[in-house]
Amino acid sequence: GDDVENLTPADWNAVIGHYNEIVFARTTPEQKLRIVEETKARGDNTVAVTGDGVNDAPALRASDIGVAMGAGSDVAKEAGKSVWSFSDSK
Repeated sequence: GDDVENLTPADWNAVIGHYNEIVFARTTPEQKLRIVEETKARGDNTVAVTGDGVNDAPALRASDIGVAMGAGSDVAKEAGKSVWSFSDSK
């Protein structure tokens, strides 16, 4: 997560242009949104985001696939048009 803040435009181009799949972990809601925006700005990419809080709603909405956790906030669950909600119950 901390590395996201230090990426330059050239770094984003290298990461997104070089790999077919990328996973970012331990990111803040603000970093999630930046990842979505930077990835989508660099071509025909599909972006999925997971989140459970109100602050995750902008990234969930901006992504192609938003995965809201079942125990998360209603705002996160309602964000975006492609939000899936999973519950811990079996």
